[in-house]
Amino acid sequence: MVFERDRLTATVDGIGERGIDSLQAARILVVGAGGLGSPALAYLSAAGVGTLGISDPDRVEQSNLQRQVIHPASSLGQVKSVSAAATVHALNPNVRVQLEPKITADNARSIIAAYDLVVDATDNFSAKYLLADTCAEVGRPHLWGTLVAMNFQISVFAGGLTLRDLYPAPPPAGTTPTSRVNGVLGAVCGQAGSILATEAIKMIVGVGEPLIGKLLIVDAGSGKWNVVHFGNGSPKPVTVSGKDK
Repeated sequence: MVFERDRLTATVDGIGERGIDSLQAARILVVGAGGLGSPALAYLSAAGVGTLGISDPDRVEQSNLQRQVIHPASSLGQVKSVSAAATVHALNPNVRVQLEPKITADNARSIIAAYDLVVDATDNFSAKYLLADTCAEVGRPHLWGTLVAMNFQISVFAGGLTLRDLYPAPPPAGTTPTSRVNGVLGAVCGQAGSILATEAIKMIVGVGEPLIGKLLIVDAGSGKWNVVHFGNGSPKPVTVSGKDK
């Protein structure tokens, strides 16, 4: 059944009532409730995703507030996953929120296997490669994003393609820009996080062409958007959930 809040989503070509049902049945894990995770969580909850898992043990700090819009100023000092869960419930009380611990090598497999796909909104290479390798091992799509200053990259790893097909190993420490050194524009986080949410919705509903085998590179400063193709051959078909599309 399509409720009034979902009517305009259902009207989009290729979504319909079946797409709404798929969203309501979906289980999506968002790792990182910061600059990328904040807008992704907001739009996934507004879209009516049935269950959102949130993993982020860090606490909300003053310097987060210019971009991490899931956290109000009143949440300073709170654990980010807890603060984000409160905002998700305020946006859409129908969404079930599962608070997950920090993802580690010991628990990654069991946690990730309980979800349909993973939105990787982390901000460090060790976490990203752990998520990449575990998603590949348990067969879950890995929606990946990275951002610094006014530049970001987005891709979807599924169908036999992984982060290591694009970047085989983490770069040496100190060789890449970081937000701590180069800063980050909050509105650009909104752009990138919204794209991650869009890719997740496309994967769940089975609509459009997800960024599988494609790397989206955006320079918001110049307004340039580029797509780079990678991987050998076509990715295998991907089924995200058990519901008929």
